[in-house]
Amino acid sequence: MTQINGNFEETLKPTFFMNYDHPSVMKKAKELTAGIEKDVEKAIKLFYFVRDGVRYSVKDSRKSFDKKEWQASLTLEKGYGFCIPKAILLAALARAVGIPSRLHFVDIVNHMTSDRLKKDMGSNLFIFHGFVELFLDGRWVEANCAFDKELCMRKKFPWVDFDGIKDGLFASTTEDGEAFVEYMKDRGVYNDAPHQEVLQTWASEYPNRYDESGKPIYQ
Repeated sequence: MTQINGNFEETLKPTFFMNYDHPSVMKKAKELTAGIEKDVEKAIKLFYFVRDGVRYSVKDSRKSFDKKEWQASLTLEKGYGFCIPKAILLAALARAVGIPSRLHFVDIVNHMTSDRLKKDMGSNLFIFHGFVELFLDGRWVEANCAFDKELCMRKKFPWVDFDGIKDGLFASTTEDGEAFVEYMKDRGVYNDAPHQEVLQTWASEYPNRYDESGKPIYQ
C-alpha cells in the first residue's frame, strides 16, 4: 500500500463522490484485489472490473444534477454508468486499496457516435469526458474505463486495454483506419469530481439538454 504523505493525501482520501468508505465499495475493492501484492496488478484488476463489469450507458446522464448519481457506491449498485461515474468508481476502488487516483477531463469528438445520441446532444462533441489517472511505480498512468468490451465489439469500436505501465486511452482510429476519437480540449486534472463546474458547462454548451441551472430538459 502506498504511504499517505503530503503529496498524495488528497488523492487517497474518501470523498462524497469517491465514497470508498461505503461498505459495498470497500468490500468490492478487497474482493477484487485479494491475494494481489503489487499495485500495478491491483490496478489492472480494478480497471477491467469497471470497464466490463459496469456497462457503459448514457441513459442516466440527465440525472447528473443530482450529486448522488455520481457516487461510486450507486454506480457499483446499478452496474452501469457513463464515463464520469465509471471513472469515479475506478478512482474510488483504487483509493480503497491505497493507490492514489485522480480524475482527468477532456473534450472529445467521437466520430462513431450514433445518430440518435448525436441528435440528442446536438453534436458528437463530448464535453468533460472523464477518465482516471493512477499513480503506479512512481508515475501517473492514464486509464479510460468508459466503454465496456461488449459495447465495443457490438459497435466495432477499438476497446481500451490497460497494463498499468502505458496510458490506456481511446484510439484515434479504428483497425480499418476510420476516424474514432479526436481529443479537442484538455480540461485538467482534479482530485475530486468538479460536479458544479461540469453542470454549468453542459448547461451552456448543450442548451437543448440542460437548462441554466444544470437540470435536464426532457423532450
